[in-house]
Amino acid sequence: MMINAKEFGLKGKSKSADTRAMQRALNYAKKYPSTTIYVPKGEFHIRKSLVIYESTTLLLDKSAVLKRCGKDALLKNGRRFKPYYGYNGNSHIYIAGGTFDMNGYDFPYNNTAMCIGHAQDIQIVDVTFKDIIGGHGLDACGVNGLYINNCKFLGFNDSDGTRTFSEAIQLDIQVPGAFPKFGTTDGTITKNVIIENCYFGNSDTPTMQSWNRAIGSHASRYNQFYQNIHIRFNTFEGIKQYALTPLKYKDTYIHHNIFKNCAGGVRFLAVKDGKNAKDLKGKQRSTQAGCNLNIYRNKFVGTIEKYAIRIQSYNNIKHKNIFIAQNEFDESPPKMYLKDIKNLFLSYDDKI
Repeated sequence: MMINAKEFGLKGKSKSADTRAMQRALNYAKKYPSTTIYVPKGEFHIRKSLVIYESTTLLLDKSAVLKRCGKDALLKNGRRFKPYYGYNGNSHIYIAGGTFDMNGYDFPYNNTAMCIGHAQDIQIVDVTFKDIIGGHGLDACGVNGLYINNCKFLGFNDSDGTRTFSEAIQLDIQVPGAFPKFGTTDGTITKNVIIENCYFGNSDTPTMQSWNRAIGSHASRYNQFYQNIHIRFNTFEGIKQYALTPLKYKDTYIHHNIFKNCAGGVRFLAVKDGKNAKDLKGKQRSTQAGCNLNIYRNKFVGTIEKYAIRIQSYNNIKHKNIFIAQNEFDESPPKMYLKDIKNLFLSYDDKI
């Protein structure tokens, strides 16, 4: 079934009417699963977070803009104070087309455009995320099966200088403090991810710049691993820190990407100590590293301020099975920091 959001009172440039109409359409889709909501061409103002439910497709015209006119996120797949566990929240959600504009110039408040948690089978295609202040374009926290294709992440501002760790796409784990929108902090972690054919850079909006980081994680727990992560055929331009910051990942494939004038390329770290080294019961554990990292056929364009590839662990705990080959670097020799690795394959040659 397909419905048009205009049937529910969508007007354009009216934050009360547009927010109400969009949520009514989403509520209708909740009542009738497998509904597709079509959002036509136009600019629609959203004053508080919209909630999308199970088995809903949100299809936006390529010229449709959902523009934040408040302090909240634009879209999330759960309600505050309602318990969600594991991957059993609102799932099988498909979002395609249009622009999610956080309107950071007019509403310079820290938040994230799209918040998806405790879910499985999430697909986001042909979407533009624009002008985020402090937060993320997408926070995927406890998601099994995330597919992102042909999206643009344009414009970010760390207005008070406290969000150097903010990624355009955060792959996250449900632990205290990580995902404050909704759900239980039961340790559910994001896995089985494909991010391909996307662009990460600046917008043309005043005060905006490129991202501090493009894709990565900055929360972890002992014996919990982000796993089966594929990052391919993307372009990262002007990233202010490291473009990719996988933290203790397993089975990661980074290939056929372009890193253009980024301060750093790929940073792969172990978890040393502190809260990220605790287990899910809160007991302090020890250093833990990742494994099966594959970095190949990427292009590093321009001068790298930090490292094109940095791999590091701590306390004599080693990453295992690192494969780096057939990458192209403007700088010769390329800036790489490779430490604490068991089973490293490294090749600069065209042939392996």
